[in-house]
Amino acid sequence: MEKTGHQWSPPIWILSLGAGLAPFAVTLVAPAIPSMAIDLNADSNITQLVLTTLLLSIAFGQLIAGPLSDRLGRKPLFLGGAIAYCAAGFGAALSHTIEGIIFFRVIQGFGAAAAVAMSRSIVVDFYGRDRAAGVMSTIIAMMAIIPVFGTALGGMLTDFVGWQGSFWMLALTGLILTYFVNTEIQETHSPEHVFTFKDALAGYAMLLCTAKFLSSALTTAFQTAVFFAMMGFIGYSFERMEISAKEFGVWMATTSVGYILGNLANKRLLKHYRIDVITSVGAAASLTSLIIMEIWHINSPSSPIGLAVPMIFVGLSNGVIIANSIIVASSAVPRLRGSATGLVGAMQMGAGGVSGTIAIWLGADQNTSVGIITLVVISFFSLISAWWSTRLQRI
Repeated sequence: MEKTGHQWSPPIWILSLGAGLAPFAVTLVAPAIPSMAIDLNADSNITQLVLTTLLLSIAFGQLIAGPLSDRLGRKPLFLGGAIAYCAAGFGAALSHTIEGIIFFRVIQGFGAAAAVAMSRSIVVDFYGRDRAAGVMSTIIAMMAIIPVFGTALGGMLTDFVGWQGSFWMLALTGLILTYFVNTEIQETHSPEHVFTFKDALAGYAMLLCTAKFLSSALTTAFQTAVFFAMMGFIGYSFERMEISAKEFGVWMATTSVGYILGNLANKRLLKHYRIDVITSVGAAASLTSLIIMEIWHINSPSSPIGLAVPMIFVGLSNGVIIANSIIVASSAVPRLRGSATGLVGAMQMGAGGVSGTIAIWLGADQNTSVGIITLVVISFFSLISAWWSTRLQRI
């Protein structure tokens, strides 16, 4: 129901901050991973779980938060998510073992999942379908800045404060969000139908059996996995080049800059080309960029530019691919758009978490070429999924 005539309206910056908790929790901590492994005398495979468990918690949490908010309302879930995110940040910063940090990251992931899901739900509740798309575009544009800011800030905090600095900053962010959700956000949902988890599972099953949804969702998942797998091992690559965490944060930010440019370019491209064609070309460009990265690295193994420049184009490709494939997947079954959005989000985070762990398990923390080849394989599957989606759109 349209509610824009009411005096109150949800502050966009609060919704953007809530939606940005997930990428901020990843990008802020990524530069601290090598330092954390050394300080806590932890194996790199175990340390990688600091990112992996967060992503898997966000994935699973989104599947729960939506149906639960239909029963309890949006604000309680949003507020609870912010509180959990904040408390987990403090807990991780005060932990003295890698196991303790991983435990609190699970809690932080569930908090981020609730905040992300509620930010989107409040937009749809308040503005209605027609205006929600424009508002969501504004939120996504604001969110795209977070990885740039987060990676650079995470590197500086690690250099000046230690790995704990990133978690203190996450706790502060959660505290700020908690205050403003409590004081500025009003309830936007009064359930008329009690949506059960049985309904949710039935909807998810139908979506997974729908080829148009599955092909685009897999494209989204694989392409997101490229980014998170790269985040998992690239810090070790720069460390072997004797580059500080602060400088690594700056180099890593190039991917996010490319992502912002890709989103801006995508708006223009959609005016002239079909969405499935743009997505397929983007997937091909991503694969090509990673192949170039491997060739460049083989010839100049100590060059940070050899990693950073292709990373810009990988980010550019992601900006074109991810938004488009989410839209196609969410539209595959019109009556299940909400469930489709949640399931795509869960698949994104799940694929990101698993891919990062696989890359480290294969030895990407010790050998950059192993990591890049892993990215090439994942990107190849993204291209296959995009091609499959294109074929289905023409049927």
